[in-house]
Amino acid sequence: MSSERSVHKVIVGVDAVSPADAPLNVALDLAKRFGAELEIVHGVTPPHHLWPDLEPHDVEEARKAVQTKVEGTLAGARLEFTLEPHHLVVEAAKHPAELVLKRVTDPARDLVVLGRHRRKGIVDFGGTLRAVLSSATCPVWVQSGPVRIVRRILVPMDLSDESYAALRHACAWARELDARVHVVHCFQKPELFAGHGYPVVGPTYVVDQLSEDAHKEFQKEMDGFDWQGVDHTTEFVEDDPVSCILSHQDTMDLVMMGSHGRTGFSAALLGNVAFTVLRDAYIPVVVLRHPEREWVL
Repeated sequence: MSSERSVHKVIVGVDAVSPADAPLNVALDLAKRFGAELEIVHGVTPPHHLWPDLEPHDVEEARKAVQTKVEGTLAGARLEFTLEPHHLVVEAAKHPAELVLKRVTDPARDLVVLGRHRRKGIVDFGGTLRAVLSSATCPVWVQSGPVRIVRRILVPMDLSDESYAALRHACAWARELDARVHVVHCFQKPELFAGHGYPVVGPTYVVDQLSEDAHKEFQKEMDGFDWQGVDHTTEFVEDDPVSCILSHQDTMDLVMMGSHGRTGFSAALLGNVAFTVLRDAYIPVVVLRHPEREWVL
């Protein structure tokens, strides 16, 4: 077994106004458990688009505000962590997401942690989270709900390259977090015909055969997968993928999933599985975006 740490740096984005205790606490805990470097990042943006430049004292004032916030979180949580100057990265930026993404030096072993703002509309995630998710080439941890110890990692599997990447990450993390992995394949019954403008499921025997074939393929792939010695279970479910994933939240501590990445306006309006899970989940979700595809939120 390799001694190489699966996470080298944890980058957590914070602001000085809205609550960020949960993401910060998670980042501190993950940095400790992975033996990783920690960076607490805050991008100072101009107060108005007509005010393009910031003075040095503006950045310094922002640094003091962020430091006070972080120290308050540390004191409230009674965490054993000594805040050093190099842990805080406070710089001027056109957008906070730009600074967060700039701090990623190793996409394979860096992790970004962000909080999820309450959505204001059907596709709203908050500006920074939305911008980071659409461009990040490293895993992005989106903290929803209270902090919990990660003992059970759920990996939705559709046998795509993206889902295999998520499964490999989950196994690497599970070794270091002393966690177990549960893989679920959600088989959605195909709509084979359409009548009067409405989708109609095809003959039962056809759908049953498709389900049986998908189950066999999934089991074969899982039997041949290198689990790296990690305790794991697998499950095949006939259900809508989003409903299936969200229904597992009460028995899981973290969802790790790949995003296929879609382009076009329809993706922005309708979203995809990763988008909807992120929007509705009340446990943390880690998303691995395919680096060669755009993800329009």
